[in-house]
Amino acid sequence: MEGSTHGQEGDVSRESIQRFFEMYAERYMAFDADAIASMYEVPFLAVRESRTIHLGDPEAVREHLVALMDGYRNSGATQVTIADLQITQFDRTSALATVCWHAIGDDGALLRAFGTSYQILRQEPAGWRILSYTYHDN
Repeated sequence: MEGSTHGQEGDVSRESIQRFFEMYAERYMAFDADAIASMYEVPFLAVRESRTIHLGDPEAVREHLVALMDGYRNSGATQVTIADLQITQFDRTSALATVCWHAIGDDGALLRAFGTSYQILRQEPAGWRILSYTYHDN
């Protein structure tokens, strides 16, 4: 399914955001908590299962991500892929990216499909950073 980018002008490009989330997926499935945590801004807000999770320091963000990564490892997922990417540009350096992820097992079978919306901001020299996410409960 083809995603869209609203407002191509300025610094927001579909390609840079696609690369950011591809790198995110690689690091996530390598269970590299430090590399993944470095992609998040602190303080950080997550919304999961109709509750807000406020993470005020880098260690809290890292621990949150480790718990999520452990869940994927325990489910048998060995890969996540981007099935769809929708981008809404807010201004020249910020956007909302909604990603439909596919978690795939060692045998290539789809274990689950799920969506997450990320508010992202590009800051130099770090590039894109995740300010918050909302996990789609459906």
